[in-house]
Amino acid sequence: MKSLKLSSLVMAIVSVGLVAALGTLAETQSPSASSPSKIVTGEVAQVEGKFHMAKNPQGELTLDIEDKFYVITGQAGEEMRLELGDNTKVRKRVNPGDKIEAKISPKGHTLSVTHLEP
Repeated sequence: MKSLKLSSLVMAIVSVGLVAALGTLAETQSPSASSPSKIVTGEVAQVEGKFHMAKNPQGELTLDIEDKFYVITGQAGEEMRLELGDNTKVRKRVNPGDKIEAKISPKGHTLSVTHLEP
């Protein structure tokens, strides 16, 4: 009877350890749990993109500007290139010298760019 209680106790401890180890493994493999989005701030040093002229429905010429990436300088002086994709949310176009805050995905994609007012 004593050996049965002892073996049950050992099995319970091993089971708890195995469940804890598997839970830790699952957390480390989950990209959202191990590396959440990060926020970076800095001053825009360079803007690269493309533009073209078009006519609006009223027949007036318009300039369509599409930014492709920003190079920003962080507070410590490091430069970072922010690629802008179709899903990147940019509320207000920025220019060199503007201060911005950008949200970066765990995979390095720029999710959003916010112009910081002086």
